[in-house]
Amino acid sequence: MIVLLKILHLLALIFGSIASLGNIYLGFAKGPHDLAAPDYTNTLRKFYRLTGLGAIIVLWITGVMLMFSKYGLWVPGSAFKAKIIFALAITAVVLFVNLMSPGWARRGGPPSYLPAVTWIGFISLVLVVVFAVAAFG
Repeated sequence: MIVLLKILHLLALIFGSIASLGNIYLGFAKGPHDLAAPDYTNTLRKFYRLTGLGAIIVLWITGVMLMFSKYGLWVPGSAFKAKIIFALAITAVVLFVNLMSPGWARRGGPPSYLPAVTWIGFISLVLVVVFAVAAFG
């Protein structure tokens, strides 16, 4: 069971990373309608958004289950606390983008600050991995 949880956790991390990097790469463009295929780009944005949401849900579920199986209610140490803080930041970014995206689509596209939000999510993702390695070895 633990092996399956670890596999699902790592796969969710991979899919979340792909979604995060995909959004970063799309963010290098001026906007969805400035690209050669705006419908394709908008579809990619939607897939990345939904992939990130699915990944963060699986990461939280498997992560909590893995933590309980080995450590109980909480993992001691400041590295784990930092990991949780950055995991909450990623979760906030993913939930915010998923909740706001339908409205942005109706209004003609994402707001100008979305690339900054995407970078916050990506940097938080990298820091979660760094602090997870520090916390769990």
